[in-house]
Amino acid sequence: MPSTELNADTAIRPEVRDLLGQGKETLRQAMEPTPLTFAAGTCLMQMGEPHEFLYAVEDGWLARARTIADGRRQIIVVFLPGDVCGVKTLFMNRQPDAIEALCPAAVRRIHHRDACALATREFGVALFLAWQLAQDERHLHDWNLRLGRANAEERIAALILEFRDRLAGKGVNTAEGYSFPLIQQQIADHVGLTTVHVNRVLRRLRERKMVSMQRGRVVFGDNIEELEQLAEPVQDPV
Repeated sequence: MPSTELNADTAIRPEVRDLLGQGKETLRQAMEPTPLTFAAGTCLMQMGEPHEFLYAVEDGWLARARTIADGRRQIIVVFLPGDVCGVKTLFMNRQPDAIEALCPAAVRRIHHRDACALATREFGVALFLAWQLAQDERHLHDWNLRLGRANAEERIAALILEFRDRLAGKGVNTAEGYSFPLIQQQIADHVGLTTVHVNRVLRRLRERKMVSMQRGRVVFGDNIEELEQLAEPVQDPV
């Protein structure tokens, strides 16, 4: 059966939905059974270095990120529980980006040779891996638009609502809010702003009763519709 996320994504063609779900489950069953745990800030994959594994996120949030020589960092994609990351390991013997734990995390893994052999035998696995890359590209398109054309409030509103919708698609109840482990520096690294600017925007959104950050949680206010209207121009249209 399709996973909750695959079943919830109305953009997926119906004729491949079941096959994607079967492929995802087959891949997960082939992964090492014992999860690996990582503290916040730990790199699972180093930028520019060889790497051998693909990962399924069991718990916590991970980020694909790139850091330049002077220490500035861009978070490119955030992976949530249920996502598979490191798929480029199938194709590249060195990784252009790092993958790191944004908070305490647990993952299961599979060697790239085993994943490749499995995809050769099981079309559903190959299709799911292609779909995961397509999802990564979809997120990149969204953030290319936001970084290029959205103002600070639109970027942060879109970030908050994107995570809401992705978690809801995985079966998490996000109606009133959700667990949000990112600190303001990590938000800034994702949306391309300074931490001072992020703090000011979050304060304005809180004062306008749209959303607030409370002890590691996003809490939606009475004016969540205004938050949705703010983000709407730069949200994924599907």
